[in-house]
Amino acid sequence: MAKFIPVEPFNIVIFGGTGDLSKRKLLPALFHRFLDGQISTDSRIVGSARSKLSREEFQNIAREACREVSEERLSNANWDDFANLLDYQSLNATELGDAWGELATKLGDAKDRPTIFYLATSPNLYVRTCESIKHANLVHPKSRVVLEKPIGTDLESAQL
Repeated sequence: MAKFIPVEPFNIVIFGGTGDLSKRKLLPALFHRFLDGQISTDSRIVGSARSKLSREEFQNIAREACREVSEERLSNANWDDFANLLDYQSLNATELGDAWGELATKLGDAKDRPTIFYLATSPNLYVRTCESIKHANLVHPKSRVVLEKPIGTDLESAQL
């Protein structure tokens, strides 16, 4: 049987948090890692998209996504513990505004823990989103950006 090694508490912000990739892959994968004891209850998972949703509405979206993938592991107790990690921030990732300050508040003093900005968005939003993350002062030595899709179709087009 595989042994799962817990990771230190972290923050992950999923840009495109209500999209297909998030619902089909990311949220269920994070749920499984949580159930296997790899994700601590001190971690934060923040979905972000332009949709105006409450935290509870996002949690409901996430629950349905996890149910479709692994209903056999989805008990109320399991879900309630995982749902406590979930939050949501409505924002347009390419525009600056108050929503970025709200996101920073949700992340808390993130400089002491890894913070992953997962861009499950169209590649044409990568640069502007990263500029907004920087402008909102969310970049620190433990922050990382994960790009979901390849950039370009070959080296030449990726360098454009």
